[in-house]
Amino acid sequence: MIRTVIIDDEARSRETIREMIRLYCANTQVVAEAEDVRSGISAIRTHKPDLVILDIKMPDGSGFDLLRQIMPVDFRVIFVTAFEEYAIKAFKFNAVDYITKPVDPIELQVAIDRVSKIIETGNINSQLKKMLDGIGKPASQDNKKIILKTADTIHVLEFDDILRCESDRNYTVFILENGERIMVSKSIKEFEEFLEENNFCRIHQSHIINLTHLRKFKKDELICILKDNSEIPVAYRKRDDLLKVLRNL
Repeated sequence: MIRTVIIDDEARSRETIREMIRLYCANTQVVAEAEDVRSGISAIRTHKPDLVILDIKMPDGSGFDLLRQIMPVDFRVIFVTAFEEYAIKAFKFNAVDYITKPVDPIELQVAIDRVSKIIETGNINSQLKKMLDGIGKPASQDNKKIILKTADTIHVLEFDDILRCESDRNYTVFILENGERIMVSKSIKEFEEFLEENNFCRIHQSHIINLTHLRKFKKDELICILKDNSEIPVAYRKRDDLLKVLRNL
């Protein structure tokens, strides 16, 4: 039986995960729940779980903060996040897994099944330390990827493959260098910070461009021309921001 602690600041999310575990994961028992970093640390120390299902963003810190405070650990970790960009920063290490909100019961079941097959913790602490040390640092040259999930596909993309992103109401369309368009059910705002850490620039309420593929900026016309000859409007209030970024390239 996998003794499990759920740590998430949203009561509904905890309830959903608990019910999914009851229905789909017969070998798993939820022994405690917590709503923030402080109560999560207390629950882990009290119940000594085999698995922690851990939210990333909480009122008093992050799931990463919790791990830093409690290491060394002897449990496995499944992160739950509404922000897929964290996958790039953390989840390439086999010490952890992640699922995105809204939680899909099959994804949760697969993640827990993976945990159940791991007999020994191995070097989980060294892997978690490496992950935590990398949080907040720029992406390395060999890890310039982003994960995009659509209804039926998980796309793993190199940043250089992306020309630009375009807002479509509450969706974001990623336009690739090969002409492919990938629509993701998240707003462009949710990608902005992460992309700007990786040589992208938001030039308009509806547009983020990859500066790698920028060929011209017509300052008077407020138009960016990309490698594929697409012309993307620049908002007047973004003009100076773009010029500053270009000066620092």
